[in-house]
Amino acid sequence: MSISFPRLGTFTYVMEAMLKEMGRTDVIVPTKPTHKTKQLGSRYAPEFICTPFKVLLGSLIETLDRGAYQIVGTIFLDQCRLGYYYPLYQYILEDLGYDFEILFMDFSKPVEFFQSLKKATNGLNLIQGLRAFRVGWIKNRYIDLVDKLLHSYQPVEINKGTAKKIAEKAYRLVVDTRGMRNIKKLGNIIQQMFDREVEINRDIIPLKVGVVGELYAVIEPEINLHILQKLNDLGVVSHTPISFTRWIDLESRMNIFKRKHHQIAIKKAKPYLKYPLGGKAQESIGSAIMYKEKGWDGMVHLYPFTCMPEIISRSILPEISRTYDFPILSLVLDEHTGEAGLITRLEAFVDLLERKKRKKL
Repeated sequence: MSISFPRLGTFTYVMEAMLKEMGRTDVIVPTKPTHKTKQLGSRYAPEFICTPFKVLLGSLIETLDRGAYQIVGTIFLDQCRLGYYYPLYQYILEDLGYDFEILFMDFSKPVEFFQSLKKATNGLNLIQGLRAFRVGWIKNRYIDLVDKLLHSYQPVEINKGTAKKIAEKAYRLVVDTRGMRNIKKLGNIIQQMFDREVEINRDIIPLKVGVVGELYAVIEPEINLHILQKLNDLGVVSHTPISFTRWIDLESRMNIFKRKHHQIAIKKAKPYLKYPLGGKAQESIGSAIMYKEKGWDGMVHLYPFTCMPEIISRSILPEISRTYDFPILSLVLDEHTGEAGLITRLEAFVDLLERKKRKKL
């Protein structure tokens, strides 16, 4: 009775590590979404639903075809359709004749959450299951660290491709490291791996661009056509504040003295968008202001076709750009988005940023 989950960008490593920590030796790790994955999801999903729904559905179909029975999913109340994906997946996949079980992880209902958590473990008691979950959220911090270092080192590395190779080693190191004492050493080890093995050009002062938008459109490179990587290839440091840490890192969530990025962003967005509309609508607006205040050069806003919250953000961001004199590029994504057109727009955007920077010098 194998267990799996849909592809979730680099958070896939966290899910793999967490399930293995729960004693599961039958984890089917989802493969990276391909054109076939997008076609599968589009074939069986409602026509006008957003691209993330279609790609996640296609990923689930592929994992079920590989023999998965239990699927780890989420359900939560939200103004966005994202909170209701998995009940819809259940109906669609049952209609297609698949035999499976979805383990619904609902943080708003602790009893149901713990029941699903216990089902996901391999005979562990509740305390052992929670310990395994804790290992998952701590490892997620280090996966986020690898992402951050990768997209900071790549634009200035001398031997192209070195940072990516180190990142792949670091991802596997995070997954395979066992024991909390060893896990807590990972931060220093990962930093040393990049410092020691990636030779950088210290004479370059690269542009810095933030990437925000709808959750899955940002975290899954196969949807956004590896936009953080492409910015790096153009000599630009890229960064996104979007991470699953916000939801699974219970220690961070319970720390009332630490202000989280999304909380600050939402507050800064209030003059422009007072009420939450779902998704990352307010955060996208507030993040633009935050990046400007931190001295970054620009921001890319990603949103899926038909994503209403981000479409509203898209209509407000030009005003933010004018008010704060801060370049913002909004890109709509769907299963038909072409790579050539995206690269052309990114190159033009980076040229604009470079000219703007030269004028300030």
